[in-house]
Amino acid sequence: MIENSAAYRVMIVDDESILRTGIMHLCNWSEYSIEIVAQASNGQEALELIDKARPHVVITDIVMPVMDGVEFTKLMRKQHPDIKVIVLSSYSEFDYVREVFKYGVNDYLLKPKVSATELISLIQSLCGEMGTGPLTANPREFDAALKLGQYLSADTNANFNYDSQPWRDTFPGEHYRMVKASTSILLSRTQYTQAQIEQVLIGLAQDHLSGCNYACIFLKNECLVLVNYDTNQSGHVAVFLDAFTRNAMKSLSFIKFVLSQEFDSLGQLHAQHEWLTGCMGKLIYFPGQHCVGEHEIKRDTDKVLFDQAQFTSSIRSLAIADAAEQCQTLLDHIRATQAYDEYSLKRLCQNIIYSAMSTLEQMKQPLSELNSSKLKLFKRIDLAFDWNELETVYCEFMDNLKAVIRQADPQSKILHQIYEYVNQNYAGEISLSELADKFHLNYSYLSTYFKQRTNENLTSYINRVRIDKAKELLRNPDLSVSHISQLTGFSDHNYFSKVFKKVTGMTPVEHRNHILAMRSGE
Repeated sequence: MIENSAAYRVMIVDDESILRTGIMHLCNWSEYSIEIVAQASNGQEALELIDKARPHVVITDIVMPVMDGVEFTKLMRKQHPDIKVIVLSSYSEFDYVREVFKYGVNDYLLKPKVSATELISLIQSLCGEMGTGPLTANPREFDAALKLGQYLSADTNANFNYDSQPWRDTFPGEHYRMVKASTSILLSRTQYTQAQIEQVLIGLAQDHLSGCNYACIFLKNECLVLVNYDTNQSGHVAVFLDAFTRNAMKSLSFIKFVLSQEFDSLGQLHAQHEWLTGCMGKLIYFPGQHCVGEHEIKRDTDKVLFDQAQFTSSIRSLAIADAAEQCQTLLDHIRATQAYDEYSLKRLCQNIIYSAMSTLEQMKQPLSELNSSKLKLFKRIDLAFDWNELETVYCEFMDNLKAVIRQADPQSKILHQIYEYVNQNYAGEISLSELADKFHLNYSYLSTYFKQRTNENLTSYINRVRIDKAKELLRNPDLSVSHISQLTGFSDHNYFSKVFKKVTGMTPVEHRNHILAMRSGE
């Protein structure tokens, strides 16, 4: 009796169970004398199984938890140098592929393009090298998308002969356009992996861009689609790209594209890529749109300044509605002018929230519930996909802030009015008796009231405000220390220096010299 056993034993190592299952059912492996003998979800698990499984070939992912494909390959090749290794890679992970080749990887496959024919041929070829079957793999086809991804990822434009025959054959048309999108938020807010995103977009490109030449290019957290066409196709290409980007957003939700102008040479690709990168930071201003033309982007705009002092004054006075209105006016202006890119806009919103909460914390407001959710709030801002989502987070915060203040001790309003009065009148003489009269309080009660709620003497607080203002003024070398003491409510220069040193540990002159030394060291 002839024993019916597989000639080629294969192990699959990938943290995505759906991909392992997909390879298992890619074809009837036994027809090709191939058996999938083991599966593992990470490198560590694979090392534990490999002695028992005794595979001829290991197909491994690179990015995995516990132990990645690079470390796994390094350790496995030391223990089992005869086992052949095929790396599975998404387009954007190809830099890792180059790294892992140093440790004896035999070949690689791109996840979005894995086919039964190619994988069978590759396994048979590698096993043939071991003497189990003299079969030869088909030569690799020219992969324009992969080569363009490597080119755009590189620090230099060297070794890119875009006028060579393979490029002319791939892109024979006269003109080019490109759409580009970030996948960062998509990866953070969904269960999609990079390979799955690439698979979806490649499928959509096949559905909607088959009427022209194209390449789907994947970089780290970015995807680009380059189309090539003749002049008589220009109108059709615009329709094709609109359909592709619309269906990409419909399928993946958190993806939005920017569309380049037409250009006429592949040699302009790098410059177009860099230009669109600058445009992508402004896509947040276009909620609901799946594709935005670069002509709609306002790239070079003046920053809109935020009046921090006015905002803080409103917060200190518990005029939260006024503070919210100031912020809304600011945000409306920013949206109209596209004054900030996405990163800077989100940092601004986080800084405004942080400033409001810090001010209220100094005033002993009960913010425990808001504080506990602060990191979650900042995370929501980071992951906001468009302007509407960002504005919703901000409005919810302001509404919660109003609710907290409404529930606070009504008497605390007097404290905040004291804060506001001191901040507005620090440059003049502030008499405690006049302050008590202003708020209709007994002089002794005013001091006790302030100390109980702030754990600080009122006189100490007044001096601290003045010293903080003096520190700001000391940054201006044109103002003398004596003049600054007068501007901050100290009638006696020596007393000003004494208080300044008590609060800061330095005299005003020493503090100014320290500032100058720091500036000269920058």
